[in-house]
Amino acid sequence: MMYFKKGESISKVSILLVWLTIALFSNSCTKDGSSQFNMKPNAFGEIASLVVVADKEIWDGPIGDTIRYYYSSAYLILPQPEPILDLKYFSPTDFRNVPLKRELKSYLILADINDESSPTASLMKKELGPKNLDLFLTNPQKNNVVVGYDRWAKGQLIMFQMADSYESLVNNLKTNMPTLVKKVRGQDAVPLGANAYQSGRNTTLEADIEAKMNVRLKIPNDFLPAINDGKAFWLRKETDKASFNLLISTFNYTDTKQFSVENLKAMRDTLGKKYVSTRTPNSYMIVNDVDLPIYGQSVNFNGKYAFEGRGIWEIENDYMAGAFICYLIHNPKTNQIVLIDGFLYAPGETKRNKMLQLEHIIQTARIP
Repeated sequence: MMYFKKGESISKVSILLVWLTIALFSNSCTKDGSSQFNMKPNAFGEIASLVVVADKEIWDGPIGDTIRYYYSSAYLILPQPEPILDLKYFSPTDFRNVPLKRELKSYLILADINDESSPTASLMKKELGPKNLDLFLTNPQKNNVVVGYDRWAKGQLIMFQMADSYESLVNNLKTNMPTLVKKVRGQDAVPLGANAYQSGRNTTLEADIEAKMNVRLKIPNDFLPAINDGKAFWLRKETDKASFNLLISTFNYTDTKQFSVENLKAMRDTLGKKYVSTRTPNSYMIVNDVDLPIYGQSVNFNGKYAFEGRGIWEIENDYMAGAFICYLIHNPKTNQIVLIDGFLYAPGETKRNKMLQLEHIIQTARIP
């Protein structure tokens, strides 16, 4: 608190306030002239996208081929192949000199730390600092990835992939790929959720599903019930370009053999034949595992044992087909299997991001 002596002139007070304002402004500026009060911009960019920052000879050579092979491999499973991530390349010079190129959502910055001529290695050393570099040097096999958030923009993911040789860089890229892709998926959760629930939530429908299916699931307000007979829910969201669908039901649990590709197909076909049809007579939904096999794996689904399946569905006696993702989740309290299935119909449209949105909604499920 600042006080003035009784009788001190207003003019002196005004002059002092001006000098204080100037001093405050001067102290709030950084060395490059930018104000410390400037807020970081929000990161921008599409979901399932990754910017790779590396030396041009790395990107254009065998290591770049390795990156594209692993990080642009096919998303499981779609009628037409789409990559798990869309890749974009920046040289370290472009990255350093163009501010907007530092404001995207997700980055993979990679270099051979021992390459003294590498611009990316120089950039990495500057950004990581001595502590992270020392950790890497003490154990290059274990400490070769550093993950940071919100460095140049809010909502941003930066993954530094280090190596002490080109050979190690290739091996590290292969080994770390599942973990790093999972990091990108986690970063995409916020925009996916914002998009999925921009219309709000249907809490009335959520309560009905919990009462009848013993599962808590966040339902977007624009998903409307097509079927609700107490034994199954079929929810639909229709847009000009796509039909988003959720199918929820329960089956009695008998043994672990039910958590298999064969049983997932049988359960899904049972529901498809009973509930999902078109206006064509004798039409119903089935799994098409002839053109593409079902991909299945056991997973931990929010603390519960589950089986995940991905594949292709089609309408028998009609010309409709698409992708699905299905979970069989064990509820030990009720001795039931909760089936939650998301399936998409989007002819002529890309499907990966739409499937990611369905998957995001399903992942909100909790078994009380």
